[in-house]
Amino acid sequence: MEPMNVVPTVEHDIHMQVVIADGNRVALPATLTYRAEDPFAVTATFRTADNEISWVFARELLRDGLRDIAGHGDIVVRPGHPSRGARVSLTLNSPSGSAVIEGSREQIGDFVAEMYRAVPEDAEWMYLDLDRTIEDLLEAS
Repeated sequence: MEPMNVVPTVEHDIHMQVVIADGNRVALPATLTYRAEDPFAVTATFRTADNEISWVFARELLRDGLRDIAGHGDIVVRPGHPSRGARVSLTLNSPSGSAVIEGSREQIGDFVAEMYRAVPEDAEWMYLDLDRTIEDLLEAS
């Protein structure tokens, strides 16, 4: 286990594609980031020519979506259709619309494996900053 003064970070650049209306795909570079200081979350940052769009979601959603459909609502992760090869699909829903983004199952799987090596399942609590969490909750109310 990592000493508490070392906060693991895992970051992988992933070659992803957004599925457009006619079924074609357009390259969408992405970075998946895991920081143990927020031990239950993953950030996916997608880069377009104009800007970056980040989504934060539960790390277990990404892990579970490698095997079966996981999530509902804003983010759904699922293994890609076999006709598309070894892919993982992320469906992102927001008030302004939705997007289906696909990435390599191998690349995403490597990220997930490294993330769970950095902070094993059920060890997340060791990295929680409870004082900061309480402060954040009090400020929000």
